[in-house]
Amino acid sequence: MSNSELRIAYLREFDTSICDIRFTLTVKTKTGNTLEKDVIGFAKNFETLADLKKSIEENVVALSCNNTEIDRNENCKDHELCDLPKKTLIIKFLKIDKDHRDSIKIKDFIKLKEDKILQVCDQKYAIITNAPFIRMVKLPFSISTNFPVEPITFQAYNLDRKTSKFIWLKSIDQNVWHKIAEGYRYDVTEDDLDHYLKFFCVPYNSHQIKGPVVEAISEYKVNNVPQLPECPFEKRHCLTREALKGNKIRVVTYNVLADRYVDFDQFDYTHPKFLGVHYRKKLIMKELEGYKADIICLQEVDDMQYKAFYKNQFKKRGYESIFNRKGNCIPEGLVCAFKANRFNLMETKQLVMSGSLDRKQFKKILDLLNTNSDVKKEFLRQKTSLQTTILQDLHTNNIVIVGNTHLFYHPDANHIRLLQAFMATLHLGNLKDRVVKESNRRGRVGIIFCGDFNSDVSKSLYDFMVAGTINPEHEDCTKISPSGDALLHHKLRLISASGTPKYTNYTKDYKGCLDYIFVDSLKFSVIRQIPVPTAEELKQYVGLPNEVYPSDHLSLVVELDFKSR
Repeated sequence: MSNSELRIAYLREFDTSICDIRFTLTVKTKTGNTLEKDVIGFAKNFETLADLKKSIEENVVALSCNNTEIDRNENCKDHELCDLPKKTLIIKFLKIDKDHRDSIKIKDFIKLKEDKILQVCDQKYAIITNAPFIRMVKLPFSISTNFPVEPITFQAYNLDRKTSKFIWLKSIDQNVWHKIAEGYRYDVTEDDLDHYLKFFCVPYNSHQIKGPVVEAISEYKVNNVPQLPECPFEKRHCLTREALKGNKIRVVTYNVLADRYVDFDQFDYTHPKFLGVHYRKKLIMKELEGYKADIICLQEVDDMQYKAFYKNQFKKRGYESIFNRKGNCIPEGLVCAFKANRFNLMETKQLVMSGSLDRKQFKKILDLLNTNSDVKKEFLRQKTSLQTTILQDLHTNNIVIVGNTHLFYHPDANHIRLLQAFMATLHLGNLKDRVVKESNRRGRVGIIFCGDFNSDVSKSLYDFMVAGTINPEHEDCTKISPSGDALLHHKLRLISASGTPKYTNYTKDYKGCLDYIFVDSLKFSVIRQIPVPTAEELKQYVGLPNEVYPSDHLSLVVELDFKSR
């Protein structure tokens, strides 16, 4: 049998030193049925073929009872491989007719130029090494006519987009499919209304090695974007009809809910057509436009929607805007928009917290993390970023340092958020020192720090932000350093200009205050907080988002006065 007649097994080596091998095994049940079962084996690249064989064996045997508690040798009736005890399994790595040595390291095995064959029982597979592999692909929750669509999740390894094939198909009933286009992105037309869409990918790497084909089907049929209704936020617009001038600044922060996080199971109280990103983004822009803000900070902005929609919409309304992907890798992130006729952009940067610990200014944080491996591992796993934008007022020469962030979300990670807040305030304080020195404007540099901090007022983060320090015996500090070495403090004199509303996040499962606009109290006085909807107003809804609220968060709007001294 030639290699071209063999089935295929894919062996891959990932950046994390993990290797996996994947293949499809034909098995028979005790009733004689034939099934195709996917098998995966795992090992480290510095381990041996013997280790990989052991992993394959464990996964094949695990198919016997499909992970049930039924005894596979006595009570099974129709489970896979029930008549194949572990001791009868044959697993070999071959080169033509010889076995490869079990002691060879996997990373060396991958580099071998000769043919590689895997044998499992009586089935043989030609091994293709480091072929392109798509781990996950997902289409948007809602797809609308007259807007482009592309996967919101596309995790691929060793893939060359130029040589890979992307195909779009549509179907009324998911039984018969018709090809409609090629390419990673598809412009949905009116003819696609009430059809399901399928995204089909044939992956190739730069050496023209083909990987396993994958596909994704839309959860719902293509719809039309509903007309925008009158919304509660229009009452707030009555308070922001006039733009501010002089030393006065209006600031907005808003988590706009990235499309990749829209889940009907979570937001089952809202009709799917109102969860679609094309409906919600229009509602979001309508809301933002009415605030006539000077500075706008957004979180959870989809990369694709920023490029195709928000950037141009802001420009049309007189704003310059900056977008940063979260961690420089996740396709949603932070946006800072500012009035182009009022501010000059002096500098904009993004600090990815987990990738910046080697900087001198963060030595104390690194030293703390080095004493607690579990906390360090959790901290380094996050892609949390701090976007900083330095703006100079063209009319007053005041300089505003705008921080924008979205801290780690997990409810049991208050200590991680506390460390992230410590890191952010350290950085903003050092940034202010540098700007003051370079600009020689000691009395004219102020900090505005916006974001979704994922922490309510009862948690350690809020007290740390406004008090500038925290007791090292606080339970979140002792999680970081049980010995009491977590001496966290910052030199910024921050207040919450947005106050502490009862709700800034309002869903069926959680209701609370997670968003804030912290400002330098030595440089800014708060003129007015534009009121958020009251608890009574929100109680008429099960939760947000819905037809009239485009996000699960509420926007915060404040008016500030830059103090002259």
